[in-house]
Amino acid sequence: MQVSLVSMNHYEYLAFIEMAIPAYAQANIDSGRWDVSDALERARNSYNSLLPQGIETQENYIFIIKETISNEKVGHIWVKVEEAVPTKPAFIYNVEIYENYRRKGYGKSALQAIEKYVSTLGAKSLGLHVFSHNSAARALYESAGYRVSGHNMQKNI
Repeated sequence: MQVSLVSMNHYEYLAFIEMAIPAYAQANIDSGRWDVSDALERARNSYNSLLPQGIETQENYIFIIKETISNEKVGHIWVKVEEAVPTKPAFIYNVEIYENYRRKGYGKSALQAIEKYVSTLGAKSLGLHVFSHNSAARALYESAGYRVSGHNMQKNI
């Protein structure tokens, strides 16, 4: 499947935030990193810290992923390019293919599209984080050529 990346408008960004913050909170709960009692607040604080000017935050690019032929919205992706660093490393903060479009090649196509996009900005690498419990995402990233560069470990005490 071929996809295109279309910059989010203000209203799409508001819908993205409304969906992304609770999803991030839940992923952190599921991973055991955060307690349910404050997860939503912590997720909101994280997003506010990373995107202090919302969609206008410098070095951050937030896109709707659209299927090229039908123009249907199939997901979204948010990437940051550290333009002040000589190698301009890029990092995917959020990528989601909507439920009805999963396992149809859109995820891999979206990763290829964002790789192409950040390379036009001079990025030499593209990283991302995946929660260990998300085996489907890990498999996608590995099939797209991403390799583990480190591990976070945790012990509940």
